[in-house]
Amino acid sequence: MATRRAVLAVTSGPNAGDSVRLEVGTCRLVGRHLSESETMLIDRDGNRLIDGHAADIVAKHLQDKSPLAARAGAAFSVNAFDRGADIIFADDSISRAHAMVFYDKAGMGIIDLASTNGTFLNAERVGSAMVKEGDVITVGKSDLTVRLR
Repeated sequence: MATRRAVLAVTSGPNAGDSVRLEVGTCRLVGRHLSESETMLIDRDGNRLIDGHAADIVAKHLQDKSPLAARAGAAFSVNAFDRGADIIFADDSISRAHAMVFYDKAGMGIIDLASTNGTFLNAERVGSAMVKEGDVITVGKSDLTVRLR
């Protein structure tokens, strides 16, 4: 049976014990709660808007890693994916728009959105990477273990 869903189990950090799902054909932004003095533009679905620089990072990395990107050619954007609800952590070491996770038939991947503290896969800093069963993604002080089902 083909894998149809990824589950990110939060194993450490302020949100330890939580888990989030990612269905094939979707992407989700990873960020932190905003303080009372911070603002960010929100789309009509309640998700954070990705600014031009972050959108360029996502498009560039997905162009090389995603079959959806290969089919779309140079005009590819994150909009080729269904945007799932943002994954928001109570972890001040995570940027407001820290990373983007995506999942398509090539598998699951993560893209750092020029975050302040970086994104790590199995303790190695990455700009973008494909992930597999059992890998650990670290954003800020939070570890997320990947489960593919």
